[in-house]
Amino acid sequence: LPSSGDLWSIHVDFDTKRMDPWERIIPTFKYSRDIPFFEMLVPTTDTVRFGYLMEKLLAVKHSVLFTGITGVGKTVIAKGLLTRIQESAGYVPVYLNFSAQTSSARTQEIIESKLEKKRKNIL
Repeated sequence: LPSSGDLWSIHVDFDTKRMDPWERIIPTFKYSRDIPFFEMLVPTTDTVRFGYLMEKLLAVKHSVLFTGITGVGKTVIAKGLLTRIQESAGYVPVYLNFSAQTSSARTQEIIESKLEKKRKNIL
């Protein structure tokens, strides 16, 4: 076990059957001027941890909810992961943006507009 002692500071590497610090799997950040500023994600221990846990939870068909203050990377982490695994996992990601003014009727309209109509009442 890593010497830090904190359970959340390690992950299980299933390939090597080891418990390693998250820092070992943080990818190097490469700046690209083609990526819009708000879609950029600078990999940190937290962003790697949340993406890893989300991927593992989705693999076993478990729901995932990210919470946190504005700007911590929740949307970028989720979109990045879903984009990366959509073909292999059979997902078709649909992104909805909400505000304080978004009504339940508008939410239903948005969801229904993304679906294919098979028959009168079957989407």
